[in-house]
Amino acid sequence: MAAPTVDLVATGPPPFDPYDPDSAAWALARAFAARGDRVNVLYPAGPTGDAPPPGTTATPIAVPLRRPGALIEAADFAAAAGRTLRPDAEIVVRDPSGLGPLGLGRDRPYLASFVRSIALHEFDAERGARPVAGFADRVDAWRDRRAVRRLERMALEEPDALFCDRPELGSTLAREYGIAEGRLRPTVPPVPLLPAIASREEARAAFGIPPDVPVAVAAAPDPRPEPSGFELVREAFRRVRSFFPGARLVLVGAASLAEPGVVVTPSRAASAFAAGFVAADVALFTRRSPGFDPGVVFAMRAGVAPIVAPSVTFPVDPGPAVRRAVSDDAGDVASALAELLADPALCREVSARGKAFAAAFDPAAIVRSIGPARVPA
Repeated sequence: MAAPTVDLVATGPPPFDPYDPDSAAWALARAFAARGDRVNVLYPAGPTGDAPPPGTTATPIAVPLRRPGALIEAADFAAAAGRTLRPDAEIVVRDPSGLGPLGLGRDRPYLASFVRSIALHEFDAERGARPVAGFADRVDAWRDRRAVRRLERMALEEPDALFCDRPELGSTLAREYGIAEGRLRPTVPPVPLLPAIASREEARAAFGIPPDVPVAVAAAPDPRPEPSGFELVREAFRRVRSFFPGARLVLVGAASLAEPGVVVTPSRAASAFAAGFVAADVALFTRRSPGFDPGVVFAMRAGVAPIVAPSVTFPVDPGPAVRRAVSDDAGDVASALAELLADPALCREVSARGKAFAAAFDPAAIVRSIGPARVPA
């Protein structure tokens, strides 16, 4: 049987940064290709990204922008992508679901869309944060909102299946747009695989860290240190460092001041994050705004025990696969850190559970759930 043909519609080029929102779509493309499918990814032409994953092709699509920056511009790209799909495509994946339909014909391929957020709610939040400048502005806002709602409805009504990676999205889609429950597929976010690092010793040597000292790592989900909670991590580390001779803290992904025992690597390359996690015993996640942090999965895959602040959320309960700080106070984070650094056996126990939990986030596992029954997984 010939390999299935898969076209994937993304919103950007292959990213260098594994935390980039587009990394999920490209991780799916890599997983489709790894199982032998013929994969092409379509995305808006613009800035150059990283090289496409092995076994995939990439097609940038130039779309004239009538209203640069406006949400509804995404619908023009969707229509152009729909016209560019290969005639023999058997599966089309759209990630994220976006605005406007692809315009698939009668003999259409199977279409799966990943819903990451509700565009109408994003529009309301953005407009609500801006001052109203008179009657004309209110009319424009009403027209734009109506257009966003119409185009989002069209994008949601077209797919055969809608994959939702947050539990609340399904109920929101049913309430806001009347989406039937049978078309909803609960899932978890596909988290890309980081480059392989030969050994912990090699990773530590790259940071100038001895092989026999305790190491904690914090990875920035945002290029700025403040939203990533780096100051909280620093303070927690300061409180425990005197109890653990030679201990190091590695901060990856955001510029930050150096201090005794702290190694800073501002690079957001996937290899930098990979080295940080492989070098560590414990990983700290203290993002300021609530949300899922794919770095927790990166840490689990590397066999590192994660400590998460209350702001870190999960699509499914990780249970004892993580250690939870009871608050975002530096003292509570320090207590959790000291507990794990002082008990290597507990560290190993948590990390073993983490590896099992992280398996669900493997893009290959998610790809197996996509497609009509006639297409072999």
